[in-house]
Amino acid sequence: MSPFVKLVMLVLVANASKYADAYSRGAPEEACLTMEPQHGPSPQTTPAPFSVTPQQSIIEKGGTVKVTIEAKSSRGSFQGFMFVAVNPSDSPSSQPLGHFMNSPRPARSIDCRPGQSNALTHRDAKGKDKLEFTWVAPPDFEGEIEFRCTFLRDFTTFWVQVPSSTRVQVGQPASNEKSGSEKISSSLIPLVTVFDYFVWRIWFWTPNANINP
Repeated sequence: MSPFVKLVMLVLVANASKYADAYSRGAPEEACLTMEPQHGPSPQTTPAPFSVTPQQSIIEKGGTVKVTIEAKSSRGSFQGFMFVAVNPSDSPSSQPLGHFMNSPRPARSIDCRPGQSNALTHRDAKGKDKLEFTWVAPPDFEGEIEFRCTFLRDFTTFWVQVPSSTRVQVGQPASNEKSGSEKISSSLIPLVTVFDYFVWRIWFWTPNANINP
């Protein structure tokens, strides 16, 4: 084998090792908007064999919601992933919102600027069947949230931006307090009822009240 061929092979092996190492440690910050792996062929266009499921559909501003990502079959584990929450009314390449807390060991956070810990990715290329994350809504956001996840079955087979089964509505906290007018109206009801009752009693028991002149 000629020295030139050996040099070319060495360069190819080095590049492959670099990409494989990057893949095993998760997605880079450069993938924040498109959520596409920085390697391999085009993404799959068939329905993803994975699901993204929020455990609540309504939360308060600044509230939390648990979200599960998992394989739909016991034989379809994923090796890598990238997970975010976005406003679905924005463009397909949306800025991740909120942040994640207490993520399980197979995941690590990414800072998609200007946010912090607003995306998650894998730490290693081991097979994963199911993971649960806790997302914290922004304190100043009100509207719908859609969770999206890129799943990598292996180095060259992946599905990009798989949406959650349902969206989560982030809004004002529910209030059990009645308005001032409602309180006044409700407080008058028993008083009016009692007053009418006693008027009726007085009229009924008044002598000759029911006798026509």
